[in-house]
Amino acid sequence: MPSRRWATVLLLALLAPPALAQAAPVPRAIPLPDTLGANFPVTDTLTGTSAPGDYDFLVGMWRFTFQGRRRDGAFTQPFTGHWTFAKKQTGGRGVLLEDHWRPDDPTSTWDAGTWTYRAWNPARKLWEMQGINTQNGAWQPGLMWSAGPDRLLTEWYGPMLVRFRYFAIEPGHFLWRADATFDRGQTWIRDYWTMEAHRIAR
Repeated sequence: MPSRRWATVLLLALLAPPALAQAAPVPRAIPLPDTLGANFPVTDTLTGTSAPGDYDFLVGMWRFTFQGRRRDGAFTQPFTGHWTFAKKQTGGRGVLLEDHWRPDDPTSTWDAGTWTYRAWNPARKLWEMQGINTQNGAWQPGLMWSAGPDRLLTEWYGPMLVRFRYFAIEPGHFLWRADATFDRGQTWIRDYWTMEAHRIAR
C-alpha cells in the first residue's frame, strides 16, 4: 500500500497535461503513390516537346489541398485554396493560358495570390511561362512540356529552382508534386510542394 504522499504524487502525475511532450510531426496529407518526387532531369527542357492543347485539361476552376515541406524535410500543415485557368483567344498558332492560384484566406482579397501566364511557343514546341506573386512582385520564369501522360515544368523562384510534375490526370482530378533545389541542381528536396486538385467548374 503506497503512502498517502506517493498516492497524491501519482494522482497529480496522471491528471497533469503532457505540457512537455513534443507535438507529433505533420504527416504527408497528399495521397502520392511513392516518395520519388517529381524526379526528372531539368535538362529535359533541351529535348522536351509539347503541343498547343497539352494544358487544356486545366481550363476551369479547381479546389486544391496544398502541403509544403521545410528545408529540414518536415511537412507543414496542409491548407486549401482555389485555382482558376482561362484560355485566351490569340489567333494564329498562339495559345495563352492565364491562371490564378489563391489559398483560402478570408483576410485577403480574391485577386491576391499567384498569377501565371503560360504561352505555347510554336517554334520551340515548348510552353514558356511567367508567374508573379502579389505579395512580392518578383517574376518567376519557367518552361513546360509533356512526358507521355504527365506534364513537366521547371520554374525559378529567385535562386530556388523548382521542378514540377502534373500526373494522374483525369477530367475532374489531378496530382501535382514539386522538388526544390537551392544549389542549382546538386541536391534536391523531393516533394517540397505537393498538391491534389478537384475540379469544381469548367
